Amino acid sequence: MDRNILKWNFIFQYGYVITNIFNALILLPLYLNKIEVSTLGLWLATGNILAWMTLADPGVGDVLQQKIAHLRGQNEPGEISLIIGSGLATSVFILFLSMLVGFIFFSLIGTIINKDIAQYQGLQAALLISIGATALSLVSFSLSGINQGLQNAAQVAIGTLSGNFVFLITNIVLLFLGYGVISIAVANLCRALYINIYSFSALKKQLRTDGLKIIYQTAHLKKFIRIFSLTSFSRIIGGFSASLDMIILARFLAPSMITIFEINKRPIQMTQSLIGRHSVALMPLISHAHGKGNTREIKTLIYKQFKYYSYAAIFVGFCFLTNYQNLITIWTSAGNYAGNTVIYLLLSSFFFTLIGYFMSNMSYALGDIKMNSFITIIKGILSGLLLYFATKHFGLTGLLVVMLTVSIGIDCLIFSYRLHKLGFLNAEFVLAILKKWLIIIPAAACISWILFYSFNLLVPKEMKVINLLINGLSFSVLFVGLLLAADKDLKMILRTRFSNIFSRAVQKEQALSNKN
Repeated sequence: MDRNILKWNFIFQYGYVITNIFNALILLPLYLNKIEVSTLGLWLATGNILAWMTLADPGVGDVLQQKIAHLRGQNEPGEISLIIGSGLATSVFILFLSMLVGFIFFSLIGTIINKDIAQYQGLQAALLISIGATALSLVSFSLSGINQGLQNAAQVAIGTLSGNFVFLITNIVLLFLGYGVISIAVANLCRALYINIYSFSALKKQLRTDGLKIIYQTAHLKKFIRIFSLTSFSRIIGGFSASLDMIILARFLAPSMITIFEINKRPIQMTQSLIGRHSVALMPLISHAHGKGNTREIKTLIYKQFKYYSYAAIFVGFCFLTNYQNLITIWTSAGNYAGNTVIYLLLSSFFFTLIGYFMSNMSYALGDIKMNSFITIIKGILSGLLLYFATKHFGLTGLLVVMLTVSIGIDCLIFSYRLHKLGFLNAEFVLAILKKWLIIIPAAACISWILFYSFNLLVPKEMKVINLLINGLSFSVLFVGLLLAADKDLKMILRTRFSNIFSRAVQKEQALSNKN
């Protein structure tokens, strides 16, 4: 495995999330200050409706990434050239299809939200610009997928992250020039154009380096499109089911309770997205190694990275467990904490969903695309039916129990079983990781609760920020100690790394002394 490519994949995946959070922290106060409140509220609501146009994309970028990386591993330059040609042709079709879908939704927005959007300054123009920006963003996903498949990870990272800064700068300048909500739409359009231009330039350069061409062939395009018979349906089902919980809650719960649930869900959801990016970063390398037939190398990478991935999920889960009420109170205000039952169910679902997400991504990277899509479709339909009846009869608790059950039964168990069937998850590793969890999870729970009760006694109730910081820092230090005690391999790796760093430092010092 190329460690440099893996490094750039991690920079891309984590950097994308972090720069988006950074942009949001800077821009939200400016939006509130520079855009009329009702216009901003409608922009946020209608933006979610226009986001449905992304369902026109059946996941071309993901498929291109997997197929090209696999073919590159098999050293099939002719087939790579053909699949790039078919991928770009499909992307052009999706560009126009998504714009058509966007214009249809645009014409229906007034009816859907029961408001005349023409009465809100700049909103119509902003929505029209957003249609073009969203459509171009779908094309950029395909270009990124091709570059990732060609192991051109550094350029994908640089292009995407610099694109986020283009968005930030354009947005700030236009907001101060008084363009209001149009600023957001134009900034999105500039980012999409910039990333497309950068990604295509990087692609052309990589093609010259690898001696590849873009070849279009109608027969190959027809063969390529057949892959999306299931992926397109799974994307639609997955897209709707992702927002189904809020739609169902709106039908059966009071609006105030929905707001509290969304506030409590948001930090867990953001952290889940951040940790989940770790598995996404591995996918291009897994596909490439699979094409080469490096089964042992793939297993080693999956086992090693899954162990660290699960440690991160356990750490965050128990860090949140006893600190969440303080976090929500500091972030919003007193009275917005949803209660222990809701948080415990959300955190349990958080852990099992992350485990399943890792297994799902590994299976996808290994070429199990159709079965992956089929499971996603079944999950979406089944969870939709169960969520409706559980929420109707048992309210929010019923909804969360269904979410947890689906996370365990489908995300965790079925996707793990698929990876086992593919030959990349054996019983020996599963037993080894379960043994570690049986030590780490109860011990982490005990540490978390002891710290919670200790600091509640020592720190005054009104000093919530101090309590949160000291508790979080103490748990972090003790959790690292727990991992080193429970995982001898991790301890050995860290000892070797520190020893190497110390040795290099001594060698440099000796070299300097010899010169003197």
